[in-house]
Amino acid sequence: MFLKTVAAFLIGAGMLIGFQQLWMSSIMHQIRTAAAYQLPQTMLKPNFTFIDTEALRKAINPGLGRFDTSYGQRLAIEGAARRIDIQIRNIQSAVPAPRTIYVPGTRR
Repeated sequence: MFLKTVAAFLIGAGMLIGFQQLWMSSIMHQIRTAAAYQLPQTMLKPNFTFIDTEALRKAINPGLGRFDTSYGQRLAIEGAARRIDIQIRNIQSAVPAPRTIYVPGTRR
């Protein structure tokens, strides 16, 4: 039984290698015949000689100009002022409230 298994494995491996060699030789034959065929050489001429390349570049990628940073500066100043206000509120909430003395007949 063991010998039959080994023989079947060797036959299968031999067939696999044989089919791979056959496939590779057919591919190499196609490559060799394609390499022997050459296309005729032609002279390349530009089709569009009337295009302004500088205008095309500017149309595709326009310049950005100057950046206006005043909006970001205003947001930074407002954010700093907000942080200061929050710190002041936190400090004031940590201080105990003053004691109130109840006097009848007076407004609080």
